[in-house]
Formats: sequence, structure tokens, C-alpha cells
Amino acid sequence: MPSKDNKKAETARANTRRIIEQAPKILLGLFAITGVAYLAGSIYTRSYFSEFRASWILDEVPTTVYFSQSWIPLLLVLFLGYLATTNLASMEGQGNVTETTRFKVSVAMVQYGPWLLVVFLIMIPLLSGLRWIVSTIVLSVIAITLLLLLCASTLELLVVRLAKVGRHMDVSMAYLSLAVMTVGLYIVPVQLGLNWARVDKQVSSNLFKVYLRDDEAREYKVLFSTGDRLYIFPSAYEGEYPPVAATRASEVTFIPAGAETD
Repeated sequence: MPSKDNKKAETARANTRRIIEQAPKILLGLFAITGVAYLAGSIYTRSYFSEFRASWILDEVPTTVYFSQSWIPLLLVLFLGYLATTNLASMEGQGNVTETTRFKVSVAMVQYGPWLLVVFLIMIPLLSGLRWIVSTIVLSVIAITLLLLLCASTLELLVVRLAKVGRHMDVSMAYLSLAVMTVGLYIVPVQLGLNWARVDKQVSSNLFKVYLRDDEAREYKVLFSTGDRLYIFPSAYEGEYPPVAATRASEVTFIPAGAETD
């Protein structure tokens, strides 16, 4: 028993030492991933506001504010940051990493995942063009999950190859995966933002409702807010695009005219 405990302790120390040694590469990788993640968030946010014909809002708010409104960057950074550390540690802890079930699954994912993602990238804009909003959103969310899994598998193959564990391993499909993922990181956020905006434009949407103090008979919805500044549009409007306007929190009320209050 003591010998097994010592072996586990030595393995843990070796894994920790490997991560520390690779820290600069991890930080550089996380920096690059963060940039890609925030770019995807920017694409999503701009697509969302463009469906309201309100892209001008992005010129009035700090860049960090509208980046923070998207969950895509946070999801990508946390997920890929986790992978960057666990992949490096697992390589030291396993004798022949290329023979593990996890690695074989990653290889299969890189071989077939890009083609499946291509199918999604064709179907999503097609369904969006047909105004099948819910189907487009569902497929977009599935595509994001596939993107994350494909990215995880591709990273694992490249890490193993760069560490010279699999010297004779063919990584050409990994490069194809990177190319398809690059296209996907544009198409998926665009379509997800566009169709989510179509949902929020509907009268039945769950956007927060307010009333202007000088127009309490008309219901408005809050499209976006930062500080005491609100960007609102009427719940009922004519035409395809609602008129979005900026106002201040002090100029709105949450109780419609004629409503009873205690």
C-alpha cells in the first residue's frame, strides 16, 4: 500500500511539474482562445442587434459591455481552458496515450465530426431562410456543442502530436477540423443571434416590460440596458422592424396607467 501511495504521489507531482513547465504555452493558448471566443461573441451580438436595425447601439456603449452580454465567450474560455490543463496532465499520467479509449474517441471525432458539422452549417442558414426559428435555434445550440467537442478532440490530437507521443500520426484531418470550425464560429453565432432576435421581437417574448412616464398607455420592452440608459421598443408595432429608442431609467415606470396600487 505505501508503495502505491508513493507512486500516486510521484505521478501527481510529475503532472503538476508538467503543467508548470507548460504554463507559458497554456497562457498563450488561452489568450488566443479568448480572442476567438470574444470575436464569436461580437458576431453574435451584432447579428442580434442588426435584426432590430439597432446596430447603432454598439457605437454608444463600451466594447466590454456588449461583449459581456453574450454567453458564448464565457462558455468557450472556461471549456477550452479546462482542456488546456487536463490534456497536458493526462499525457504524463498515462503510459501510451494513443491506446486509451479517450484518445480513440477523439480520433473518431476528428475523422467524422467535420463532415457532420458541415451538414449543420448548411442546414442552419437554410432553416433560417425559411423562418423556421425554433428549429434554427435548436440546431445552432447542437452545432455549438459539436464545435466544442470537435475542438476538444482536435486539441488533444495536436497536443499529442506536438509532444511527439504519436510521431507517425496523420493530423491532416485535424487541420480540416480547424478550417471547418473557423467557418462555424462565424455562421453559428450569426444565425443564433439573428433567430434569437426574431423570438424577442414577438409580442409574446419575455423581454422586460416598461412604460414611459409621458406615454403610460403604451407598453415597451427593454432590448438592452447599460447603467441608467435603456434601449426600448414598443411591444406592438407596424412593419418588420421595431423602432428602437434610447431613454433613461428615470423616465420609465413599471406600472401601466390606470393600474391599481396599494
